Amino acid sequence: MKKYYIALIVLTIVLILAAFCTLWFAQGVFQTIMPVIPLYFAVITGLQHYVVVKSFNKDPRTFVKNFLGVTVGSLFLHLVILCTWAFTHIPQARTFILAFCICYIAYLAFETLALILYVKGKRNK
Repeated sequence: MKKYYIALIVLTIVLILAAFCTLWFAQGVFQTIMPVIPLYFAVITGLQHYVVVKSFNKDPRTFVKNFLGVTVGSLFLHLVILCTWAFTHIPQARTFILAFCICYIAYLAFETLALILYVKGKRNK
């Protein structure tokens, strides 16, 4: 679990630095919310991973049900935040949606790979 959180922090730092790079290299694209987006995803992904792993360790038979429930719940939370921000900040909506989707895909791939490796490791023991 410790390796997962270290990798999560590294991914978050890389995405925050990428967001700040848009400040220097892509004038007019940077928004003050962009560095906060990876922090939001790091917290949600970390909590999601903790809940799913704890569920798997408690009862592996309910893992799929709990995983799908947590995934759908977080997806709806992401959609609510995305739509709320986009509708309240219409001029910057395109850039925000692009940054949000990039972070969503990066953290989704990271979480999926981490869970696959965790479950395979537990089944091999």
